[in-house]
Amino acid sequence: MLLALNFMDVQKSIKPKDDQSLPLIIYKPMKIYHYTLVLLALLCLGSCSKDKGNYDYIDINELKISGVNPTYTLLRNIDTLRIKPVIAATMDESDPLRYDYLWVLRATINLVTVTDTIGRERNLEFPVLLEPVPYDLFYRVRDKKTGVEWSANSKLTIGTPYSRGLLLMGEDEQGYAEAEMLSMLSDTIHLKHILSESGLPRLREPLSFLHTGGDAIYSKVWAFSGSGSYYLDRITMKATTGNTFSKLLYTSENIDPTTLQPIAVAPQIRLATGQVGSTLYRAMLTKSGDIFTTFLIINGGDFYNNPVNRVSVQGERLPAAPYLLYSTLNMSSFVWYDLKNERFMNYTSFGLSTPSVALTDAAGSKFSWNQAPTGRHLVYAENTRNTDGGSTNGNSFAIMKDGANIHYVYKFYASGTVPATRDAYTILPKAIDFDKADFYAFSSNRSVIFYSVGNNLYAYDYNPGNEKFYQLTVTGGDQITMLKFDIQIDPIANSLYVGTYNSATKGTLRRFTVGTNPNVVELIQAPNGEWTDLIKVKDFNWRAVN
Repeated sequence: MLLALNFMDVQKSIKPKDDQSLPLIIYKPMKIYHYTLVLLALLCLGSCSKDKGNYDYIDINELKISGVNPTYTLLRNIDTLRIKPVIAATMDESDPLRYDYLWVLRATINLVTVTDTIGRERNLEFPVLLEPVPYDLFYRVRDKKTGVEWSANSKLTIGTPYSRGLLLMGEDEQGYAEAEMLSMLSDTIHLKHILSESGLPRLREPLSFLHTGGDAIYSKVWAFSGSGSYYLDRITMKATTGNTFSKLLYTSENIDPTTLQPIAVAPQIRLATGQVGSTLYRAMLTKSGDIFTTFLIINGGDFYNNPVNRVSVQGERLPAAPYLLYSTLNMSSFVWYDLKNERFMNYTSFGLSTPSVALTDAAGSKFSWNQAPTGRHLVYAENTRNTDGGSTNGNSFAIMKDGANIHYVYKFYASGTVPATRDAYTILPKAIDFDKADFYAFSSNRSVIFYSVGNNLYAYDYNPGNEKFYQLTVTGGDQITMLKFDIQIDPIANSLYVGTYNSATKGTLRRFTVGTNPNVVELIQAPNGEWTDLIKVKDFNWRAVN
């Protein structure tokens, strides 16, 4: 390509002869634009010449990775993560040594980001022993001949087999306390020997196995028994003999450490999601009848000061009956029963370790808080979701008996500084063997008490003027080991759980719903509501989270 340059428009100004310098070239202003274009054209020609041949490409090996899922859900100590990627290469030379492989996990644990290499082979086989937190999984394939990397990423959700399901406490065939779990994540898994393989000594007199729920930083898994109570690691279910309530105390009193064994805790889980009646407060009742309380945030955690089962700061500790009575949906206070003076007491000052208050009767009370003059004694007590009388957060019930062996039911709202009595009922003689019952259970939705004697299951409707008695035949004649209504998982269903046992088939747990026909009491077994080959079940509780 040639350019014809027109110099005709260039004027020369010749300097005087005595000036031997080169001629000065002056461009006409109107022609500057044209010569600028000429200069740019010359530069373009040079650039075209230099780039000649730069558009020749070399093919490289390209990979396509499949067979790696975007998400995986796995159980700690149960599952093994197995991934076999399919790698398609455009220049496959069938050389197994051509590639490097890398599997990397990344997670944030306790506010620290942790990265770990878990494999360097094409396929991954990784036993899951991870903390139950979310993870990012990165798979990298590097072509060693070209240095090019290809990747596939996933997200892992790690749970534990213990993170959701029914916690069972009972006895094994040798009469020792044992804990099991019906783990309910995707499928139901029966987990056995939890307590006997926890690292703790063998215990007797099983009471309860529970997760306290609420905020994870304050939650614990407790095994309560008459011969000792311990908290277990929430993930591994292991424990040592040092995991006792004594470690959580900073009391100024000299209390016999052998009595510092919790047998009850409040509040307990009230929803299937693991929520409790209060995330701020907690109370623990020990074997000797001492009650300890905490304001979790103020106390810096699950720690407890001096007992509150007294009426003055340094006063005598009054032994409490083994029940903490509170409104299930919102615990801002609780009621307990003073065994020495036969009276109901109230406590409202969490975190301050102030004493309890002896309740006084309001005008129109359905019963007296002080039972000493009546000669009646507490037999049993239970928290429910019954809302009669405007008790939106749930009434509590107590069974009393007098010197003539007549039994009474008290219904009250254990809420706030002035708990309210709702009603009182006398158990009529038609309730056969009511005084001999091994277990009682109050329906939240019906005026019905279920109770059992040996292998017999009964129901008594205490609705005044319409009292009725029923003998129920739904347990196959086996020994009844537990009665308990569900107020944790699906309270609307009004489900009664019945534990039974025989030496041939071992423990069985059945779930029944109570019929809604007000003219009759009937139990309807729930679909998929039977579990067999269990321990001799004494109690169950729901667990929803790690």
